[in-house]
Amino acid sequence: MLKYKEIFLGNSPCNNKCLYCSIREKDSSKTDLSSILLSLKEKTEENVAFYGGDPTLRSDLLKIIREARRDGYRRIKLLTNGRAFSDIQFLDQIMKAGCNLFEITLWGSNPSLHDYLTQTSGSFRDTIRGLENLAGLTHEKFVCVRIPICKENHSDLENCVTTALSFNVNRIILSFQYNNLAFQQVLPHIKNAINISIFNRIWIQTGGIPFCVMQGLEHHIGETLSGLNTIHSRTSEHHNCCIQCIYKDLCPGIEVRYFEHFGDKEFLPVIENKYSQDIRTLYE
Repeated sequence: MLKYKEIFLGNSPCNNKCLYCSIREKDSSKTDLSSILLSLKEKTEENVAFYGGDPTLRSDLLKIIREARRDGYRRIKLLTNGRAFSDIQFLDQIMKAGCNLFEITLWGSNPSLHDYLTQTSGSFRDTIRGLENLAGLTHEKFVCVRIPICKENHSDLENCVTTALSFNVNRIILSFQYNNLAFQQVLPHIKNAINISIFNRIWIQTGGIPFCVMQGLEHHIGETLSGLNTIHSRTSEHHNCCIQCIYKDLCPGIEVRYFEHFGDKEFLPVIENKYSQDIRTLYE
């Protein structure tokens, strides 16, 4: 399992005002440069991920990345909306400083949808230009596009995936966040999106979707490879049927608000599955 030390860089600034921001807000009192550099010294993992607000807006980001590299972190990842990468010179500086893993958030396949969900005019243009610049640079890199799933964009998932694929990304994550959207509404689009990505031979995963919903597609559940992170805000619990499920000790359960809105009738325990042993091996 690939794990990262997650370092929070603050709740602001961010140049988007997303309707459904999934980044978990935390105490910003220890996000000054000295506190961050001290946290880097406390090396609990061999990889590090920076998130919060938008990391690219910090004037000291290059220094933070260089310190992470000097401290011996193997992988340095930025979670960002990618807008700042529309400046190719800035992107080049980031990569030369030592960061070559990027997770870019894409809310829609067109300006109208994406800009509505970010509540920021021009954000789609900047993010797309950032992805274009990432694709164009010859530096060694790994680019992931995270597509948060919401009621406004769930029918656009196939188009979002196709858009991401056009920039030669390495991985796509379909990230479910509760917002009055039922799993059964979005599952057909998730299956289509997975098939599109597989056809193009690009790694695709899901986030925030339980094993019982993903039966037959368990090998695409992102948590099996990265575990549960504290970056994305989720408050989950198990329901009564989970007691009998073979994945109970691996699955975080269902978002509490989802139960409150839709109930638990759609969830049935997984009693047996041909992938179960392989999945448990990934968690080790």
